Amino acid sequence: MISQSQIDAILAPINSFLQCSTPDEWVEEAKRPENLPVILIDHLLCELKAGQSAMYLIRKYAVDKESASTLFEWFTPYENFAYRRIGNMDSLKGKSNISKSIIAKSNSPYSQDLIDKMVLLIKEELHHFYQVLEIMEKKGVPYELSPQDAMQKAYFLT
Repeated sequence: MISQSQIDAILAPINSFLQCSTPDEWVEEAKRPENLPVILIDHLLCELKAGQSAMYLIRKYAVDKESASTLFEWFTPYENFAYRRIGNMDSLKGKSNISKSIIAKSNSPYSQDLIDKMVLLIKEELHHFYQVLEIMEKKGVPYELSPQDAMQKAYFLT
């Protein structure tokens, strides 16, 4: 079992970055079993949205047109699952790695550095997305969109 001092050491960089600590009342509410589905689904979608933000950033500023399409294709199975209910865990397994190369815009001195950093972030976020799905399956939490997430669905389907 992990000790409190080990937990404190792990959280030290996070706590120095955050402007305030999480209120105990929120933690108590979050720990209630009936709130687990909402928290896990929200966490799942936050992982996807973080990856999408990185993807859109490099698509807009750092890559050529073909690479922009490759990045979009990389996210398609995740977006299909999250917003269109197409696919399942098996169809997402191993999809967090990109198989094609991403080509930087030739006229941009910062493109390759941005690509290198954002692709690592994207891989991490998509891997976390899958990990949250695994937790949901283990806990028996079905994936369902909330009304707020339905707005996201409408945005991505247009």
